[in-house]
Amino acid sequence: MNKGTSSMVTGIVVTHGMLAEELLSTAKRIFGEFSDCYPVSNIAKSPQALTDDLAALVEACEGKPCVVFVDFFGGSCSYACLRLLGIHKNVQVITGINLPMLLAFLNKREEIPFERLADEVIERGKSSIQILKRENL
Repeated sequence: MNKGTSSMVTGIVVTHGMLAEELLSTAKRIFGEFSDCYPVSNIAKSPQALTDDLAALVEACEGKPCVVFVDFFGGSCSYACLRLLGIHKNVQVITGINLPMLLAFLNKREEIPFERLADEVIERGKSSIQILKRENL
């Protein structure tokens, strides 16, 4: 695990398939290099194995705050993440990840207090969802 700035919040992206890898790869092309963000896939994992992998990753953060992003609420990934909340105090779980949310997290994770970071990231994600119309051109 890369050691970043002690105040840096760790990001964990948990998704079905290879979406987590692709989101982080795309974010690197836009944002540039970054550390302390990890993809987790549910491919070929039982619900318990996924939960165990996530718990080990959070524990490797050595008490540093973590924001865990999940692709959607209601699937195996979100249920595995819910279990983290009962064990770890420095973990926030956000469902419905999109690329603007991830970029906002990367931009703000060293500037905004952990207690407010999830709200800021969610707001950015919501504001990026729009219907594009011809009259807006």
